[in-house]
Amino acid sequence: MKARLIFFTILSWPLLACAIHAQEPVTGVGVAIGVKHHMITIMKVLPNTPASKAGLSAGLVVQKIDGTATEGVLLKGCVEMLRGAVGTKVKLELVDTTNSTTNTVELTRERIL
Repeated sequence: MKARLIFFTILSWPLLACAIHAQEPVTGVGVAIGVKHHMITIMKVLPNTPASKAGLSAGLVVQKIDGTATEGVLLKGCVEMLRGAVGTKVKLELVDTTNSTTNTVELTRERIL
């Protein structure tokens, strides 16, 4: 179980570990993403973040980030697209695989850590 948690952390937050080590602020929308069934998927939504305030939940598939399809993009590239300067906006196209609906949300990046 411990090895699995470390593996998840490394994959989901490749830049977070670097930022914490360098004591840089982490900005973004407050989601941990990973790859599930070959799709970029929200694995966790952090509380009191733009993502949680918008009602995002684990299991949603991130189909596009600012109009760029995530299919074929490395996880690290998707993390970089989600991060950005505080106050800037990012648009996500999300698919709920439980009912096959697609929604687009625009979130304003905040300091997360």
